[in-house]
Amino acid sequence: MTHFISEDRYIYACTDRGRFLVNLPLGVLETKLDPSKFSRIHRSVIVNLDFVERVSRWFAGRLSVRLRDSDKTELIVSRHKVKGLRRALGL
Repeated sequence: MTHFISEDRYIYACTDRGRFLVNLPLGVLETKLDPSKFSRIHRSVIVNLDFVERVSRWFAGRLSVRLRDSDKTELIVSRHKVKGLRRALGL
């Protein structure tokens, strides 16, 4: 699992093999995942920290995260989640 994302009221578990529908809200899913491995970076995204390849500055105090997956997925970190992600990654 590289990340979980909420799109159009559906939650997907994303892997290199595709996206799979998850039957749990992100808030519930977040409580079930290991916080040393997963971090909520946006209200609609939970990322697997093992797949974070690069963290870059973005606009308005936000960050951009590039994942180490076949698509080189780029995800935006909300301003409110920046400190938590930096702490989780030891930055």
